[in-house]
Amino acid sequence: MLLYQEHLTEVFVHLVMLAFLVDQIQQLCCPLFNAVWKKWKSKRSLWEKVRFRFHGFIINTMEDLYRSILEHKQVPLPL
Repeated sequence: MLLYQEHLTEVFVHLVMLAFLVDQIQQLCCPLFNAVWKKWKSKRSLWEKVRFRFHGFIINTMEDLYRSILEHKQVPLPL
């Protein structure tokens, strides 16, 4: 077994915990995140919108991301 494979599960656990921590901090401290979450009713729906924006648009900041979702603003990628 390769060296990196021995610790792969541990790395994934840490990444999941980090993602959960960031999510909890956003819920507690970011009114814009909460407004977007309230508008789309579920986190699953919200994360689908976030994923779509990352694949199809230029996003400079998280604030731009959440405002684009909240206001249905779309900034296309340059050619």
